Amino acid sequence: MVKAHIVNHTHWDREWYFTSADALVLSEQLFTEVIDELKKHPEANFVLDGQLSILDDYVALYPEKLADIKQLIADEQLFIGPWFTQTDAFFAHGESILRNAMIGIFDSKKYGDYMKIGYLPDTFGFNAQMPTLLEHAGFDNVIFWRGLHLGEHVDSPYFKWQGLGEDASIYAINMPQGYGTGMLLEPTSAYVDGRLDPAIDFIEKYSKTTEVLIPSGNDQLNIISNFAEKLAEINKMGRHDYQLSTYQDFIQYVRELPDLEEYRGEFRSPVLARVHKTIGSSRMNIKLKSASLEQKLLTRIEPLLVIAKASGISISERLLMHTWKKLLEGQAHDSLAGCVSDPVAEDILHRMKEADELCDSIENTIVKKIADDLMLEANEILVFNTDLHDFDGFKEIQVVSEHKNIHFPAFPDATIVQEEFIPSRENVLEEMPAGNRFIEEPGYYVLQVRVKVELSGLGYRVIAFEENDRELDSMVASDDVAIANDFYKITFENGEIALEKANGERTTSFITLEDDVNAGDTYDYSPLAGDIAELFTFSEAKTEKSSEVERLILTGKNDFPLDRLTKEGHGELQIELILELKKGSELLDVKIEVDNQIKNHRLRLKVNTGVTTDYNIASLPFGYIERKPVVPANWQETYSEMPIDIEPLEQSVTLTNEVKSCTIFTRGVKEYQQLNQQLALTLLATTGQLGKPDLAYRPGRASGDTTKKGHVLIETAGAQLLGKHEFSLAIYLGDQAFDEHKTAERTKAFNQANVSYQRQPFNHFLHRLDNKIQKTERRLGAKQTLGMLNLPEEYLVSACHPSYYAADKYIIRIENPTNAPQKLDLPDVAFDYVNAIEEIVENQDNTIPAYGAVTLRLDI
Repeated sequence: MVKAHIVNHTHWDREWYFTSADALVLSEQLFTEVIDELKKHPEANFVLDGQLSILDDYVALYPEKLADIKQLIADEQLFIGPWFTQTDAFFAHGESILRNAMIGIFDSKKYGDYMKIGYLPDTFGFNAQMPTLLEHAGFDNVIFWRGLHLGEHVDSPYFKWQGLGEDASIYAINMPQGYGTGMLLEPTSAYVDGRLDPAIDFIEKYSKTTEVLIPSGNDQLNIISNFAEKLAEINKMGRHDYQLSTYQDFIQYVRELPDLEEYRGEFRSPVLARVHKTIGSSRMNIKLKSASLEQKLLTRIEPLLVIAKASGISISERLLMHTWKKLLEGQAHDSLAGCVSDPVAEDILHRMKEADELCDSIENTIVKKIADDLMLEANEILVFNTDLHDFDGFKEIQVVSEHKNIHFPAFPDATIVQEEFIPSRENVLEEMPAGNRFIEEPGYYVLQVRVKVELSGLGYRVIAFEENDRELDSMVASDDVAIANDFYKITFENGEIALEKANGERTTSFITLEDDVNAGDTYDYSPLAGDIAELFTFSEAKTEKSSEVERLILTGKNDFPLDRLTKEGHGELQIELILELKKGSELLDVKIEVDNQIKNHRLRLKVNTGVTTDYNIASLPFGYIERKPVVPANWQETYSEMPIDIEPLEQSVTLTNEVKSCTIFTRGVKEYQQLNQQLALTLLATTGQLGKPDLAYRPGRASGDTTKKGHVLIETAGAQLLGKHEFSLAIYLGDQAFDEHKTAERTKAFNQANVSYQRQPFNHFLHRLDNKIQKTERRLGAKQTLGMLNLPEEYLVSACHPSYYAADKYIIRIENPTNAPQKLDLPDVAFDYVNAIEEIVENQDNTIPAYGAVTLRLDI
């Protein structure tokens, strides 16, 4: 006889094929019934899906229920948190996953205690560093479903899961048959003999334990009424011992099990459940916007808020958390994956639009207030360094000037890399002390200027330009079809892009774009039998060059059927590919602008790396994972979908051998495939349907409930992504093997923020709030030059943000994405070691663990 820990819960998708507004209406009824049932039955308990956002939404409707909720939590009947939303674990940045826990835990405290469980019941697989992230957020455990292969990863569903390093290890509890294993809980022989006991037998067969976990709940499912009475009846009928339990009780049981297996690695195997291995390219507009916001928050807004506090500007951390929440609501597993209906996708993008506006407004407020306090002149530019190291290199700054006849006396190599001229306007009102008058407002230039500048860590300085008798150096159009710097030469000849390295090694067909039919849905790409991918051809080439920057610009328009799947109609795919080399830079910058006017297709960018190897290395939080592109034969016998070798990345992917390497750095492109020496990155995989049955890579039922009884197929015209899309990448080719630390440094350089501000009189709407931010009469005391912290170059900063709990402190997180511990030596810096939720932790050896991070709390 096995003891079954039966836990009553609901899995609550905030949105899916229904919207968050729909879910709120459901929760208004259901959560009220949950509260009533728990009050009526003090022996009962209920798990509210491990995410706080749904409870916040409900309490906004029913603030009078707060006292009951707090009491039920205190009585350990209602379990909430720890997450703000049920995070995706592959396509969200590691810091976003941490913010999800940090904000969920912070907000949980207004209700009482939170569930100290890394509870992720439906996420589509897990990156190999989840133990590291969870442990850093204060958890020693995880409960999950998808991605585990029993008998291959581990024999038992209860084991120890280790991060890539030696220091992070958590208790892992897998639900092999999902969070709905014991749903409905009917005291009938049909239920006990047909569902419950077979599930217990299956788990016991693998676990070989005397106790097993049986979650009882499902999507948007209500609390089970009279739970104890129904269990008593079931105990009279079944072959096992069925007990009302909690996740916490079962975790304690697992903690005490001897000789638990240990596993290190990711969970991405679609055996008992689908993980949707090609979902990394579904609704790319959501993924691109999410990644853009992550970088804006991490590299601009959070460090600027620390600088603001040091400059006497008070902006609440609650505004920062509010901004993060807008993004995190779109990083739930269905939302960020993109397997949602069109109305939901519109909601996600609107919330991200709001987050983007909040970011811009926060930045606008900070930089303008500092500039006002310093009383800067119109020819003075405030340039920021949001990194925590002293900076000596190139920044791109925005300059607004009546003409281009300017120069920077202290920076003679300044170069215009982009420009826009705004014509003059007539009959413009000017308000004067003597009265109003109408004038002609002169035209002006908005310039992006590349300037080599030294900046103190986490600070700013003021630089000035002056009028000159000649124009500032700028990009000049050229008929040449080759660009070069000290590292690479790139040519376009006979419709082909070739690259030559400084050592003379030449690669032909270096970059190609390939398009094929997508017969899949919003969950997965699917090939069409007999389809042959077509290479995109460029018809025009031009270059722009200056002393500092050279660009090769290729454009083309290719004809395709409007619908690639049905081959009906006429459509066009127009692409502009911009390759840019900067003086002194070992990165080749790649920008792709796609005007997509065709449907049901997949567009991939292929890079011929020239590296012969049988494995690839992809980035993930605080580290890198090695993968080999292997698809098992006869996969249908074992897997619920093809374990295709199309894989996720966080920010980079590399091919390497002993003598050379090629790394591609991405901003929002999340899916790649190794094809011998090539790396193929998916830019778009468009489709017109939420879920389809019988796909080539995914046989059988349709995902997304669309082939359940009474459900209908849901069209997703918005997932065709008609219109314009922009992609940004960088490529590094080295004559040495892959180096983890240097690759991480290049990732930071690729994502460095360019933050500047000018109190110019020409356009008060370049920044939306310029015209409304009032200059205070009281001086803030901002310094003319600021440098808050200069870390040694060998330390890689993952985050810098204001403390959530102390107004006079700020947080920095230093990561170590290598296989060796790193000594932390900061003799001139006073700090406390904390974890991500700012609990004091011990670090007696003063080390950053391999593939790990340390968080420090400092005084502002």
